[in-house]
Amino acid sequence: MTESTKLKYIDNGDGTVTDAKHGIMWMKNDTWLELGELITWHDSLELARKKNEEKFAGYNNWRIPSASEAKYLFDLETTNTDVEGCEIHIDPVFPAGCGFTTWTSQTRGAKAAMSYDFRSDYEYWLAKENDGFPSAVRLVRADESEEEDPEFIRIEKRKDGTIVDHKTGLLWKADDSYMDLDKWVTWEEAKTYMIELNRKQFAGYQDWRMPTRKEAQSIYDPSNPITDNYGDTIFLLKGFSPGAGQTSWTKTLHKTERGTAIRFHYYNGDFKWNPMGLRSHGVRAVRNLDKDS
Repeated sequence: MTESTKLKYIDNGDGTVTDAKHGIMWMKNDTWLELGELITWHDSLELARKKNEEKFAGYNNWRIPSASEAKYLFDLETTNTDVEGCEIHIDPVFPAGCGFTTWTSQTRGAKAAMSYDFRSDYEYWLAKENDGFPSAVRLVRADESEEEDPEFIRIEKRKDGTIVDHKTGLLWKADDSYMDLDKWVTWEEAKTYMIELNRKQFAGYQDWRMPTRKEAQSIYDPSNPITDNYGDTIFLLKGFSPGAGQTSWTKTLHKTERGTAIRFHYYNGDFKWNPMGLRSHGVRAVRNLDKDS
C-alpha cells in the first residue's frame, strides 16, 4: 500500500475529517458520540440545521450523507470498534465508540429512509420516526476548495415565477410540470410541456427547454430538504418551491440505446437512463440567461 493510499483521510484537528479521494468532509464524531443516544431521521435533519446555525468547524452546509457517501466509509481492510465493542469497518481516524449505522438522505415514500450498517456493508429501510433499532448519523459536507465571495448571492427569485442561478447563468421556471399539470409525464409529454410554455411566452420568453443532466443536478442541494408533492423529502436549492415532483426528465439522450433518456432524482441526487415512454414525476423548464438581449 502506497503512502498516498494510506493518507486517504486527513484529520483536520477541528472535529472534522476530509476524504480527499471523494472531495467530502465528515464530522469526526457521529451522533452516538455527540449525544449518547439513538435518533430518528427527522432528528438528523434537525442536528444538521443546528450545526449549520452554529457554523460547526466554520461551515454551514452540513447534511445527512447520501447512500453512496455512507458507503464510501466502509472499508473491509480497516477495523474500528463501535459503541457495543463490536468490530466495524471504518478507518480508525474516526473515534472508537461510535454507532455502527448512519441514516442516509435516500428516502422511500413519506415515511421510510435508508440506513447503512458499517459492520457488514448492509443497507436497509427504517421508518423515519424510528429511534430504537440502531439509528445514528454522521454528518457530511462537500469539501469545496474555493470559497465564494460572502456577498455573492447565487439564487434570485423573481416575481414572474422564475429563478435566476447566478452561478450557472441559468434561468429556471420556479415550479415544475407536476405543480402546473398535476400529473406525471412521459418524455414526449415533457417536450410538449416546453412547447406550450414557449407558445404562451412564459415570463416573456420562448426558448424554454428541458435541462441537461448536469443542469438538473446543479440545483440539487442535499443541505436543503423540502417536501415534494407527496410530503416526502427532496433536496433543492433554497428558493425553489415545495410540492414539486421527485424527478425530472432531461434532454440528455443515450447515444446507442434509442428511446432512452436520463431522469434526475431530487430525493437522492442520483440519475438513471429510462425508456422515454415511462412516466416521470415531472420536468423542470430552463433557459440560458446569456440569450437575453
